[in-house]
Amino acid sequence: MSVVLAETMARAGQGLLGTTPPNGRAYWSARFWDRDKAERHPVLAPEFLRQRETIARYLREYGGQAATSLEFGCGTGEFTRLTALGTPVAEMTALDISAQAIEIARGKVEHANIEFVRGDFWAEHGLAPADLVVCVDAIHHLGDVRAVLRRLRSFVKPGGVFIGNLFTLDNFHEFERLRYGALEHLWRTTMFLGSAVLIRASGGRLRSGSHRTQLLPSAQGQRLLAEEFGEVLEVSADPYFTAFACRG
Repeated sequence: MSVVLAETMARAGQGLLGTTPPNGRAYWSARFWDRDKAERHPVLAPEFLRQRETIARYLREYGGQAATSLEFGCGTGEFTRLTALGTPVAEMTALDISAQAIEIARGKVEHANIEFVRGDFWAEHGLAPADLVVCVDAIHHLGDVRAVLRRLRSFVKPGGVFIGNLFTLDNFHEFERLRYGALEHLWRTTMFLGSAVLIRASGGRLRSGSHRTQLLPSAQGQRLLAEEFGEVLEVSADPYFTAFACRG
């Protein structure tokens, strides 16, 4: 019963929101997502670890000519660390909205020339385009996915590479039930529906952190990549994530 109810509420919430993009600035500036903890999940750890290894391989294979890198939504620095280890980049920049996440990342990444920037993805920070742009575990939180991809593309130097991933809609409810349990997933979906009602009733003026994600089917995400980037080098579609490497 809880499974049907959660999925029904999720569809109702999406119907109310329409094309309203998610806005998780306030939510994520006050906390961080602990990927290390996710990789220790009793059920989903293999999925997270496989995704990490896929991204690490992309960095090695497609980032081998990069002299500069720019990462958005670096979080606690796991993929910043893998960029430092797996590519020859001489200058690294990593941005996140969470001060807590950046502090953890500083202690995790060893590189002779790295700058951490705390700030909002949509704000101007004077960041120069880079040979390698990375955004992992964050695109779906940053706003309308197409708009996010388009902005990320603007930071890729001509001929450069963009590496990232999307959490996808394909098996979302299964993923959440495995991650949190059926009852907590039901509660989270209830909060999402309440947030959708609030956003719709206020004409988008009132928001909550419960609407901080835009999930797309894997096939739709891949179409957006093809439309927004010059060349899609490789895509790995797993049950819950889609990882990709694109040429700018």
